[in-house]
Amino acid sequence: MIDACSSLDLWLRYRLPEHRERVVEEYWYVCRRAARRFVRPGLERADLEQIAGIGLVKAADRYDAGQTTPFEAYAWLLAMGELMHYVRDNERLMRAPRRVQDLDRRWSVAERELAPLLGREPLETEIAARVNATPADRNEIRAYRASRTIASLELVPAARTRFSCEALDGVLDRICVEGVLASLTPLERKIVRSIHLEETPMSVLAKRLGYSRRHLTRLHRRALDRLRNAAPRAVAADEVAGTPRNVIPTEDR
Repeated sequence: MIDACSSLDLWLRYRLPEHRERVVEEYWYVCRRAARRFVRPGLERADLEQIAGIGLVKAADRYDAGQTTPFEAYAWLLAMGELMHYVRDNERLMRAPRRVQDLDRRWSVAERELAPLLGREPLETEIAARVNATPADRNEIRAYRASRTIASLELVPAARTRFSCEALDGVLDRICVEGVLASLTPLERKIVRSIHLEETPMSVLAKRLGYSRRHLTRLHRRALDRLRNAAPRAVAADEVAGTPRNVIPTEDR
């Protein structure tokens, strides 16, 4: 870390191209970690790393030594922003077949109709039976809905805006949560967003959704368990180790 800090200090002091190249090289692990979160069919990790590298270069050019936010965290945020732009713009070009879109609409209607009839959130198998969906159809619905779930770019402040470590923590937390919400059911997503993003008290949310507080607590716990299972291993390792959100672990250097 001493060498990396020295390179960063030299770049901030003299702004020579060779110093920036060293900063980019020594902090490239940030790009590797960020790219891993977006790898999927059609999106190669090597390409994603190059996109994240654009954010790393921007971070080096725009970073102010007077900021309280560590450079690693600032670079991470800009790299994630570039990746989200790239994935969003590319996925706009990928239109699902009309049959899948129609199935998705019927699936949503069935979800809304079954919930009051059953008095609880319907299971995937129950929804599938109502719309006569085959196992292959269920897989297509999961893939289609996952492809539409991209963290909103509104979560990322303007790149030139200066912000505190606390504000950055909130942004990174929201990005991490939004990035894996596709693995949850609609009700679980609503619970997680309400509690962790909107900071809605449990008692208020239980009343709003028409559940007892005890039942809502069980649903919340189940949603968190599913999030832990769906989250990338890197995120899980950070959580267990208690690594602060505004510091990117360095094991991938």
